[in-house]
Amino acid sequence: MPDFLIGKRAPVPGLRDVYGEYQALGFSPEVYKRVLDRSGIDYMLLYPTVGLFIGSSPTLDAPTAAAYRRAYNRWLHDFICEGDERMIGVASLDLRDPLEAAREARRCVAECGFRAVTVVPDPVTPHSWFDPFHDPLWAEIQDLDVPLAIHAGAGTPLNVGVDRYGTWAVGRGAAAFVCGNMLASMALIGGGVLERFPRLRVVHLEVGCGWVPYWLDRMFAGVQGANRATSRLLPMEGLSMHPVDYFRRQCFVACDPDDPHIDAVVSAVGDGCLVTATDFGHPEGRGYADAIRETLEIEVISDEIKQKIMWDNPARLYGLG
Repeated sequence: MPDFLIGKRAPVPGLRDVYGEYQALGFSPEVYKRVLDRSGIDYMLLYPTVGLFIGSSPTLDAPTAAAYRRAYNRWLHDFICEGDERMIGVASLDLRDPLEAAREARRCVAECGFRAVTVVPDPVTPHSWFDPFHDPLWAEIQDLDVPLAIHAGAGTPLNVGVDRYGTWAVGRGAAAFVCGNMLASMALIGGGVLERFPRLRVVHLEVGCGWVPYWLDRMFAGVQGANRATSRLLPMEGLSMHPVDYFRRQCFVACDPDDPHIDAVVSAVGDGCLVTATDFGHPEGRGYADAIRETLEIEVISDEIKQKIMWDNPARLYGLG
């Protein structure tokens, strides 16, 4: 691999200007209250950062992995309790033991008031997500009426692309987030999980939205080619609907405020599946303060759709009042 690709990250200017004050405060709960007050954002869903990696060892056993997740979730609850009701918790789950993950999901929702659960799309068992092995967890999340959030973390030995890109951070990151979400969507939709659990809501995060129209069409056409007579008029085995219909009924995807593919998703899937995100606190989220303005300035969608992206769809996704 060329030297310029080994362990190199793209430069990210302006971090100190955006985050210097908050870094000095240790990104405390008070920081999040200040950010919400200043940005005009009503609620902030707190997804994990380091928590994305605590289950990334291929040799980690299920009880230890579950204990790590419980510790993180308890810390998050304490953190949120020092803030206010605008800070909303998201439970982090490990998939090595779906029964234990289901118990932890219920505890976090019932006792901690969390509004979503999140998993990393990397494989930690030999079981695909459509395997009945995972059904107890999908059933529990459906009954809890909270979304299953797919959020990748780049740089682990379990990532898609790690065998191809080595230490090249840009390649590994793109593969982990984009391909990880696409493979998860294939398992959940094409593998029949959403057919079996029709009230299970799913949201794909930090991956952009442009992949959705292409992937749902290719999922349906499969390996039969693009000829209408041989592929797009034939049903998918085990499914009663087209992948687009499952996505429209049960799935959401977070789009960046300046995502250039929003209108394509609206055209192909509809305007009910898009939610906004800022990724505050991360280098790529340094423009969080402009998120509302940038969304309002999008010229190719109507104000009604902007309202859905910024409020109606997220409120429906997370059960907000």
